[in-house]
Amino acid sequence: MAKDITVIRQKVDDIFDKVVEIRRHIHMDPELGEHEEKTAAYISSKLSEIGIDCKTGIAGHGVIGTIYGKDKTRAAAIRADIDALPVTETVDTPYKSKIPGVMHACGHDVHTAMLLGAAMVLKSMESELPASIRLLFQPSEETIGGAERMIQEGCLKDPDVSSVIGFHVDPSQPAGKIRMLDGPMNAASCEFNVSVFGKSSHGAHPDKGVDALLPACTMVTSLQSIITRRMDPADPCLITVGTFHSGTKENIISGQADFNGIIRTFSLENRDFIKSEIVKVCENTAAAFSAACDVRFSDSYPSLENNHELYCLIKDVAEDALGSENVVTGGLPSLGADDFAYFCHGTRGMYLDLGSAFPGEESYPLHSDKFCPDEECMKTGILIEVLSVLKILEEESEK
Repeated sequence: MAKDITVIRQKVDDIFDKVVEIRRHIHMDPELGEHEEKTAAYISSKLSEIGIDCKTGIAGHGVIGTIYGKDKTRAAAIRADIDALPVTETVDTPYKSKIPGVMHACGHDVHTAMLLGAAMVLKSMESELPASIRLLFQPSEETIGGAERMIQEGCLKDPDVSSVIGFHVDPSQPAGKIRMLDGPMNAASCEFNVSVFGKSSHGAHPDKGVDALLPACTMVTSLQSIITRRMDPADPCLITVGTFHSGTKENIISGQADFNGIIRTFSLENRDFIKSEIVKVCENTAAAFSAACDVRFSDSYPSLENNHELYCLIKDVAEDALGSENVVTGGLPSLGADDFAYFCHGTRGMYLDLGSAFPGEESYPLHSDKFCPDEECMKTGILIEVLSVLKILEEESEK
């Protein structure tokens, strides 16, 4: 393994300048989710240069590349998301975003460049691969969940994909380190919308109407009792109400109130339970005030749960390559959501955090207009991506 690490690390060093060039090109010309047309065309052109067959127009502007090994019926996959955010960049670099109001503030440019770098390395080893490698350039992570749509359009089939790995930059860790969690890593989420219906009337005669504002306010405060009294306090869950609208004038009893929020849990079972409890709270509260209500839900991403077998395998690979001091394990999962979760439910999945902060310097969080990762982190990411999929294919070939 040590010899393989040395050889592959040299291959990564040899292509690194090209990877940086690719990352900066994508960073300067970012595109929002569902609009990644130029980004997809650039990715497919780079795959063609490498000599990798690809399919475009997957789930909108997704791109799938395949490197065929000796067994063309099965594969391991690496995923990178490709969309940007509606953020105006304030970092003054020569490769600053040229698109007003759009920026790669979540590191998807880094993810994409790394996957193209991994593609270069793996293509150079094509004749040695025991099975195939699937390269997933996924659109719309920040908007409609492009991962689910890619799976629906067959990205895990022909060849059959047994495992998917992916990285996300992490500005809380310095470049050169990675962070891994076994099991739950990100939450499942569900948006909800509540409309409360009463009867408007003059403010001087509230008895002539039914004030929708009162039950709506009671609902908002009562929803938290679901978390504090109906859920296991050792099993983290959140209910957030983000918007509230009611009334048209100070002297009119409001006839309608509307509020919107989001549920976050680490299991789909808890998500379903909280949804049923929200309906109970809202409908019973409305009835107590002689009002009516309508509760609507829109399920978002499922929970992201890393596969235990992949965790153990990649942990060993990463500690051999980076040293155990640079592989952070454990810690708390995030109640944020990521649509890589769909890959974890569609097959075996392993999502890792990639340290991206400049060592010893102040770093800014994801989605910040000042987010600026240390490009050296891409060497670590490419190395672990390549070594991990090679190890996955090797172990599966031995079964």
